[in-house]
Amino acid sequence: MLRRVFRHRWRIFRLGHPNTMSPVTSPPLRSLRLRLLTPIIVTALMAAVLVAIASYWLGTQRAMKDLEQRFSAIQSTLSDSNFPLNSMVLESLADLTRTQLIGLSSSGHVTSSTLNLDEAARTSFKEHLQNQQPLPGSIIPNDDGTRFRVFAFQTVGSQLRQDRVAAVVVLFEDEQFNANRRQAAILPLATGLSTIVALSSLTFWLTSRLIRRISKLQRRVEAVANGDFDSAVSDDASDEEVPDEIGRLGGAVDSMAQQLKQLWNQINRQQSEKLLHQIAGGMAHQLRNSLTGARMAVELHAQECQATDDEGIRVAIHQIELSEDYVRRLLLVASGRQDEDRPTDVQTCFEDVRTSLSPIAKHLRVKMQWDLDDDLRQRRIQDGPTWVAAVTNLIHNAIQAGDEVDVSLQQLSENTLRVTVSDNGAGIPEAVAANLFEPFVTSKPEGMGLGLPVVQRSAEYLGGSVRWRRENERTIFELDTQLLRSRDQQDEP
Repeated sequence: MLRRVFRHRWRIFRLGHPNTMSPVTSPPLRSLRLRLLTPIIVTALMAAVLVAIASYWLGTQRAMKDLEQRFSAIQSTLSDSNFPLNSMVLESLADLTRTQLIGLSSSGHVTSSTLNLDEAARTSFKEHLQNQQPLPGSIIPNDDGTRFRVFAFQTVGSQLRQDRVAAVVVLFEDEQFNANRRQAAILPLATGLSTIVALSSLTFWLTSRLIRRISKLQRRVEAVANGDFDSAVSDDASDEEVPDEIGRLGGAVDSMAQQLKQLWNQINRQQSEKLLHQIAGGMAHQLRNSLTGARMAVELHAQECQATDDEGIRVAIHQIELSEDYVRRLLLVASGRQDEDRPTDVQTCFEDVRTSLSPIAKHLRVKMQWDLDDDLRQRRIQDGPTWVAAVTNLIHNAIQAGDEVDVSLQQLSENTLRVTVSDNGAGIPEAVAANLFEPFVTSKPEGMGLGLPVVQRSAEYLGGSVRWRRENERTIFELDTQLLRSRDQQDEP
């Protein structure tokens, strides 16, 4: 029951409250592509329309000026001409000038014409001529639906002319005039629209590329918000020697993620240590009472026993003393204090470990191989109980994992001791391999996951480290710690 409570508390701490890790849903926003393209397209369309209107107005003025110039040329040629302006002559002149010509008498009657005029047109010409009203730019329809722009001029010496033509009406087709105006407006409008299409396509491609990069950055930030601190922003532009603003922003997000990862790991360690202290205190109080009773019972049995030299009883009392020392140190850890270091010979620590674990290995039928470097027999460890606790945990795990365990103590350098513990067991499961030294991480059904965190903490306290690997079908743990000088060396001046 106590183990399940501890695991439940640790799971809540590692995963967090369910509401704290849910992704934040943002309200729908307008597309960035739309925000970038709309002002550009609207501005370009307005510019194209304004240019088309201006071109249409200028085209109208130019077409009107062209008509006036053509009319002036016809007027200068026919107003004082000596040849008769009969129907045949007007037909020829109309073909040459691409116009329609009408000759009027002084009374307003049509003398000759290249068009079949209706009665309304004849009456209109007569009224304008009698009232001497100009006709420049007037528009009249023909009976076939054709519209004309009308100009007129008076002939010189109409009373002396044999053809009795007093005025000549020049008609320009309105459709041609409108075509010239449209042509003047269509060219800039088409140019503007093609420019808009090209500009919009280029802008769309650029914004699409920009939005893809921003979307990657958004997904990265969401991943960081959900606790994924390892993935990086995949942005080709950010890999350049001089990245752009988005590349620098992606680099800043990666840097932030790494800092958050460090802070998160630090918080995990702090909370783990705090929880470990609480667990150690609770367990130590219970174990201390049990060990005290066990020791008193064994000592009473030793006093009543007739045998004067019982090796088993001495080993049992020694193991109880070691356990009492562990409990005392656990109580110190739970209270936030540190026990004073007790420098101990390496050989003494080695014999304590071998004496305490050999009976367990023999009972479990595990073949043990012990090896101590002779150079270490006179060396000392900063704190013997801490080192013994760490090595005992490693060897005890190996005994439970396999049936062949090798323990080797070697001096790597002048001040470094390495303990190598290897077994032929199945190895560490992949599910816990990455977090093997974290508290409460274990693959054993009845395990609590506190042994290896104690080993790592002890290694760091003794100025070393612990690591593991899988090699040649064996699981190997290596514990490195600092060595002290021997007593003889310390006594030397």
